Amino acid sequence: MKKSRPGLASTGIPLHAPASRERTASVLTFSHATYYFKTHCQRCAVYPRHTLLTRAVLTPKKVEILSLGDELLVGIRLNSHLTYLGGELVRHGLELGRDQELPDDVETIRAAAAEALTRADLIITTGGLGPTSDDVTVDALARALGRRMRHDASVEETIRSRFARRGLTPTENNLRQCRIIEGAEVLLNPNGTAPGQWIEADGKIIAVLPGPTGEMCPMFADGVLPRLIRMGWASERIPFLQIRTTGLGESQVAATLDPIFEPFADRLRVAYCAHEGVVDIRLAATGEDALPAGELPRIGERCRSTLGSAFAAFGDRSVAGIILTQLRRHGKTLAVAESCTGGLLAARFTEVPGSSKAFNGGVVCYRNDAKTNLLGVPGCLLEQHGAVSPECAVAMATGAAEVLEADYALSITGFAGPEGGNEPPGTVYIGYHSPIGVWASKIHHTGTRDAVRERGVNAALDFMRRKLRKYEMHELLECLRC
Repeated sequence: MKKSRPGLASTGIPLHAPASRERTASVLTFSHATYYFKTHCQRCAVYPRHTLLTRAVLTPKKVEILSLGDELLVGIRLNSHLTYLGGELVRHGLELGRDQELPDDVETIRAAAAEALTRADLIITTGGLGPTSDDVTVDALARALGRRMRHDASVEETIRSRFARRGLTPTENNLRQCRIIEGAEVLLNPNGTAPGQWIEADGKIIAVLPGPTGEMCPMFADGVLPRLIRMGWASERIPFLQIRTTGLGESQVAATLDPIFEPFADRLRVAYCAHEGVVDIRLAATGEDALPAGELPRIGERCRSTLGSAFAAFGDRSVAGIILTQLRRHGKTLAVAESCTGGLLAARFTEVPGSSKAFNGGVVCYRNDAKTNLLGVPGCLLEQHGAVSPECAVAMATGAAEVLEADYALSITGFAGPEGGNEPPGTVYIGYHSPIGVWASKIHHTGTRDAVRERGVNAALDFMRRKLRKYEMHELLECLRC
């Protein structure tokens, strides 16, 4: 059965008292002077349950990464390894001190590894473990350590079995991947043929990982990180508090929160990270005069209260994930309609695991006739107001809700650039359909076409998040009445 379509006359904003949100907090003491703080929000998915470790007694370790491969230096590939490893290390109490991107050259890698061993406790290398002549990581590390290499029969058996399952026979160069540095432990690679290696030398550790992301990430998560935790080099739980905000610039967020942080200047480390409409703040206890147990969570709660609607979540949950969690709690569904963003908005929702429980689908309608044929946007509306207009944005959202039988819908239409039309380039309209009415919002961003599209998606997500937060109780009652 199709959903009813609120008309444009229902765009009035309902007034109501905001629903109260009860929150309880507890501090539990664990061994090794660690404190685990848990916040329960009894009603609201926008403020989800979160956990953090406010203090962890770990001996600080120096960490460096050697990212290996000519492709990193000539612009063929971005260094996604650094993004992943840096994030995982800091989540477990290890801070990366240096990353070097090096060519596939034995002497260059050898010299860099030897120098890194004089500074760092943990060195992670990525790349250069393949079967070709330019894969020289093992050779270079063996020279840096002054060790021989051995042929590992178990690795060869694994490689031959993997090829046999595909009806193939490994060539001689494939068997180069069986070379293991003396004293190293093999790190299994269920996703490829190149094994990793765990090397201990004079109290230092070298973790040798393959280059493909689909192989490197699982090997670090399953083979390296558990060892570091068992050794006491890494923490199992997050040793900092992260706050995610939306809709404010980095300077605005800093101006709002810095007065809260000032009394703890010597005991609190604050880091801001801005990226396309989202600003993250990371708080960590630091200094010899440590924060009292439970103080970091209390600072976080003051930040949440001060930020108001700009507060999105504790941790790194995506805004799309926050929206879907909220909808799932009430058994509601969402659809999207896009023009200038060409599917980017739908992609944000489908990136969230389990999104099919609340996300019905999306429609990309770039041309005007597609808007009419797929969403039922009246031709006369397009002729009178144009495709980039609040009227079209609302009609697209309402049409998506009807066609895809969703309770909520979000739409984007605009001029991403470089050309404009009846509006200047960078103009984007957001349409929002809900059980209690429809809204439209206009934003304007300067920048490249990609930047405008990305910011348009982020603005649409933030617009819906704020609407859900503001009218949650009103919409729930309206749905129950229907």
